[in-house]
Amino acid sequence: MYKTKRTVFIFLILLISLIVLTACNKASSSSGDEETSKEDTKEASTEPVELTIAARAGSMADALTEVVKQYEEETGNKVNVNAMPYDNLKETVVLDVRNNSGAFDLVMIDDPWMPEFAEGELLTNLDSYFPDGLASDFVQKSAALGKVPYETGSTYAVPFIGNVQMFFYRNDLVEKYDIDAPQTWDDVLAFAETIKDEEQETFGYALRGQRGNPIVSNYLPLFWAYGGTVLDENMKPQVNTEAGVKAMEMYMKLKETGPKGVETFDSDQIATSLTQGQVAMTIAWPSWVSEVDNKENSNVVGKVNFSAVPSQESDAAAMIGNWLLGIPRTSQNTDAAAAFLEWVTSAETQKEMTILGAGAPTRVSVYEDPELVEQYRHFPAQLEALQNSVARPRTSKWSQVEDTWGMYLSQILAGQLDIQEGLDKANEELEGILAK
Repeated sequence: MYKTKRTVFIFLILLISLIVLTACNKASSSSGDEETSKEDTKEASTEPVELTIAARAGSMADALTEVVKQYEEETGNKVNVNAMPYDNLKETVVLDVRNNSGAFDLVMIDDPWMPEFAEGELLTNLDSYFPDGLASDFVQKSAALGKVPYETGSTYAVPFIGNVQMFFYRNDLVEKYDIDAPQTWDDVLAFAETIKDEEQETFGYALRGQRGNPIVSNYLPLFWAYGGTVLDENMKPQVNTEAGVKAMEMYMKLKETGPKGVETFDSDQIATSLTQGQVAMTIAWPSWVSEVDNKENSNVVGKVNFSAVPSQESDAAAMIGNWLLGIPRTSQNTDAAAAFLEWVTSAETQKEMTILGAGAPTRVSVYEDPELVEQYRHFPAQLEALQNSVARPRTSKWSQVEDTWGMYLSQILAGQLDIQEGLDKANEELEGILAK
């Protein structure tokens, strides 16, 4: 009996040992599989990635195409810059994301598009890639454009090209008439009237009067300078207020000092008037500086200076017009795209892009770089303009607002409508657009 019990006891000990040994082998095998899996993932993550960027055709895309060559060498990744005209870019990107095609890993975004992109949930939230927010070196007015809600929310896009309106004026004529450079719109008008009266071949001020975006963009700095607000806190239009009337009265007075036909003027006509010495002052974009200083085509090389746009009853307020870079939510290479986004918006890369002709950084340190300031004399004024800029209203209906408002502004400028009547009609139509 004792022998039988002893045999059973030994059998149980052997059985338990076998079970423990089997369990240990399984645990060891599982741990090995996990390590192998992690190693496979690590190897997979270091494999070259191909990124595709939807970009605005022109100097910006050209500069981007050049700098990505360095990134490709550093990382082994491939970067394709798909440049397309402005009119096609937005539609192409929106359709791609809504159809879940995933053709693009990064997209250039004109900042007024951000509300529409946000409402449509077209972009990847970048907070996890920039947990402490964007670097303080970014111009804060630029960084605010890529946040949803504007200025206060999460980051969905990073400022890439820092376009902003500047005030161009003939410094040789300022010196000739022994006056200070204009600081207010009253100063601008007084100088413009002097030029019209005293200079036979030069007009005082040139407007962009073409309906839609041109006239709205040109008029907004005056509207803001007189204290105007396009939309109030309840998203109700306020374009027919006292500020709107005063701004339009000044606009009409400036028209009288300018060349004939400004009702149809857009950028090309303004650039021609300025570079040929036909006008003393205008509002323009940074890209026009190269035209003014082009010795082959310009009659005013070295005669034009730049500043932030004038103030009036409120501080100076230029219209900011940055290009942003975001990652579509349909990208299959989000991590790699975020790494590239951080690289391409770094101070070093922005400096290189500036030298290559992109011309409008979004970092303060790049504007203050001594080498660049020596080469680009307008940089101090451009930085000041950016830091005192105002964004267009953050509504997905801005294109409709701009078209309608611009139509009435153009009719007022052409003398087809009284100022108050035209602004009242504009405000009424804008109410209907925004109420839909």
